[in-house]
Amino acid sequence: DLRAFLDLLRIRSSSTLFRLRSAADIEQRLRFLNTGPNQVPEVIAAHLQGDGYPGAGFREILYLVNVDLEPHTLRFDSELGKSYLLHPVHRAARAADRRVAEQARFEAATGRFTVPARAAVVFVVE
Repeated sequence: DLRAFLDLLRIRSSSTLFRLRSAADIEQRLRFLNTGPNQVPEVIAAHLQGDGYPGAGFREILYLVNVDLEPHTLRFDSELGKSYLLHPVHRAARAADRRVAEQARFEAATGRFTVPARAAVVFVVE
């Protein structure tokens, strides 16, 4: 769907964190979360740190890409207690993939993120 693709472009353009300029920036600001022996192989999960980065727009970004036909819930202890919200593009009334606003969730008390099937979801700390 072209509208969903355009939403992803709007998300990408909302923060320079999606366009890190150097290997040093990547090493300092990007961290993959869904790794190790308990990894859910159908989901990519990564955290971008925005503090002090020009044009970041957000203090933190966490994105999940679920390629599975089923939704997944993943827990990250490093994210406990944080104040993540869905990215403003996902929250907008004109968002192309309404499943994200309806089904994607973050639970601060448990550090759990739920991502719908076949979806790319971006959470932010403003």
